[in-house]
Amino acid sequence: MTLRTKAFFTTLLIAGTLSATLPAAAQEESFLGGELSANITMLNDYRFRGVSLNDEGFALQGGLDWSHDSGLYVGTWASNISDFNGSSVETNLYGGYAGEVNGLSFDVGGLLYHYPGGSDTDYFEVYGSTGIDLGFVSASVGANYAFSGDNLGNEDNIYLFTDGSVVIPNTAVTLDLHLGYEDGAFAAKKWDWSVGASYNYQGLDLGLTYIDTNIAGNMSDARLVFSVGTSF
Repeated sequence: MTLRTKAFFTTLLIAGTLSATLPAAAQEESFLGGELSANITMLNDYRFRGVSLNDEGFALQGGLDWSHDSGLYVGTWASNISDFNGSSVETNLYGGYAGEVNGLSFDVGGLLYHYPGGSDTDYFEVYGSTGIDLGFVSASVGANYAFSGDNLGNEDNIYLFTDGSVVIPNTAVTLDLHLGYEDGAFAAKKWDWSVGASYNYQGLDLGLTYIDTNIAGNMSDARLVFSVGTSF
């Protein structure tokens, strides 16, 4: 059994055990006046804005979030990646404010991309999005902006996106659509898009997504990404 296969079954076992045994009260327990939650996900490829960051290989990801009734939140998230200037791990540190006004949701905040052990790798983005949720269908639009700096070759970067989801009636299946456009330090007029479906089975979130871009290359060509995860 290969290392990746062992990791697959180990993660699946952990995720299934956690989702099956963790009491509901523990999932909503108050922490510093807010709610603390965590998630873990396993994928056959980590695609970031359409591009593989781990050579189209296995990815294990997890995050921890704290949110307050006021709308304030902070969190952290991590994933294994292929070597990036000496780092094999991506970590995200973020915080922001989310809420709803007249039926429209909004989310604004800042996000630090940190690569432990890497050289000249870290950078910071601000982001914002707005959307509407009608229950069985939802849609949102947003943008991420990275400021110009030495780590980005003294060039800024903009990423614009729109997302949509539709819940299939009388099922636990959700269809997801995504379209993104990026220009600047990381890409030149790059488009990425995806179509996927997710299914919740006994606390496990199962996903299958088709992802592609308009950029040629092994790391940005069309790809089917499978995922299994849980939150608690």
